[in-house]
Amino acid sequence: MTTGLLRFALLLCTALSGLVSLPARALDVAVVLAQSEGTPRAFADALRSVLPESQHRLTLAGAVDAGLNEAAIARADVVLAAGVAAAEAVASRTRRPMLAVLLSRQQFANLRARYPTAPMSAIVLDQPLRRQLKLVRAVLPNATRVGVLLGPESGALETELTDAAAGEGLQLRSQQVLQSGDVLAAAERLLDASDALLAIPDPVATNPASARAVLLSSYRFRRPMLAYSQAYVEAGALAAVFSSPSDVALDVADWLATQGGGSVSLPAARSPSRFGVAVNRQVARSLGLTVAEDLALVRAMGSGGGR
Repeated sequence: MTTGLLRFALLLCTALSGLVSLPARALDVAVVLAQSEGTPRAFADALRSVLPESQHRLTLAGAVDAGLNEAAIARADVVLAAGVAAAEAVASRTRRPMLAVLLSRQQFANLRARYPTAPMSAIVLDQPLRRQLKLVRAVLPNATRVGVLLGPESGALETELTDAAAGEGLQLRSQQVLQSGDVLAAAERLLDASDALLAIPDPVATNPASARAVLLSSYRFRRPMLAYSQAYVEAGALAAVFSSPSDVALDVADWLATQGGGSVSLPAARSPSRFGVAVNRQVARSLGLTVAEDLALVRAMGSGGGR
């Protein structure tokens, strides 16, 4: 084969491989925000920055607090709803396939119960239980007992938590609370019997009204508290594992890369695959603890798989 023909063949193969990598038909993707600023906006901005322009057509279809673009929602192949208010607004308006983000597993379950025939799924903010127990092990390598407060929504997770703790060489100590007035006493019983307290999302067991009192008790007992949000760490928890809006946007972009041809196959509802950690170094010093750097903790936790 001559040099000219060889160069033409190589160029043709390159062009064809590029065509193969593109979706059969780009999707119209509408993004609806619970509010025009804050975390939902951060998600939308992150998604726009990581989603290739040639892949799908991304349209910001408004925010619940500032008005929605009904036409953009109606013509979308799939709607991304950022926040529970956005998911509620979309589910009440259309039967277009919806992927909800930036909401809890329980919020999504409630939404699905209200709209049982609506095509929807979610990437929820709740971290897999195994990942949360991996955080305890990575931050406190010598711990043997971890305490968990369980409430009306999280109580059903006790068996799964026990198994996840055992997988990390930890014994689970748990207390069930049914009303917020019982939280502090139950937390102090756990602090007395555990090496650390792990906060699990629950509207009663980890409600904002009692969180400060529980954190103060953890200092008094000199037992660290580990949690599920950066805000908890800023309030005084030793460490937390969480997924940022950028982490969620990358997961959504990965899923969109598998979609095309004018049809949408929603994923099963799940936690984000990407995550980060935050550590309150001042709390660590006050408790006399040496905690590894954030990146080392993430590496030690590995994939942290689970539901």
